Amino acid sequence: MSPGRPVLRVIVPLLAALIVAAVAPPAVAAPPGAPGLTVKENRSHVKAVGPGFVLRLSKRGLDVRIDEERFGDPATGNPIERQTIDLTGLTLRPFECRNGTYTIRTGTFERTWRLSRLGTRPPPYPPGFAAGAPGIFTPFLGTLDGTVTDADGRTLRFLISDLVQEVLTDDGFAATAPIHGFFVDERGRVRDRISLTGYFNAGPGGQDPVYKIVDRGTCRQTADLPFGPGSENAVVTGPLFVFPFSAPVKVPREH
Repeated sequence: MSPGRPVLRVIVPLLAALIVAAVAPPAVAAPPGAPGLTVKENRSHVKAVGPGFVLRLSKRGLDVRIDEERFGDPATGNPIERQTIDLTGLTLRPFECRNGTYTIRTGTFERTWRLSRLGTRPPPYPPGFAAGAPGIFTPFLGTLDGTVTDADGRTLRFLISDLVQEVLTDDGFAATAPIHGFFVDERGRVRDRISLTGYFNAGPGGQDPVYKIVDRGTCRQTADLPFGPGSENAVVTGPLFVFPFSAPVKVPREH
């Protein structure tokens, strides 16, 4: 037997293992949040594709396309719900941003949603939240368009998308809750930008909930929400909240 052969017997399998490790795809964790909603964004544009809708948002405007036959889960038999809220004249919490504080003066909040099923979201969703939202949103599609004024009395336009995708099954509960928006000055420049996305995942029966909020924008604050115990110190932007409870915030390094 050649004195080098035992070494080859070790080296050959070792090389084979290294090659396999190099070419084998790494284990990929399941994406956070609920399936069925994809959001792509940069500093000037947002595109969201959900079950039966496509939303595009930029400083120039909002474009929403809804396919009513595919919106949400038509198999449930639950109808598509719509609501328009006139924001003009309402006293609403202002947006606190890096470059200014903005108070809504005029605008509308267009909301479209379909409930996939009745069900209870697991803690830390406060029980009081279920009174106003007793069903699981698959999805909720909200858009806001109007004007704000800053502390110096200057008027800016705001355009905001407020989305929720929730999935409740025997395997657990998942939610993705992104809010995006632009505050645009009279010269067409973006003064501040909202980019808050909440992710929630829990196992069967709400076991081991994991949740976070990713902030890539310049507008974030906290507030106590009106849903009773458990809804204190929630992350919000102006009158909109990401989750109805306190959640940790992650700011990516590239931000």
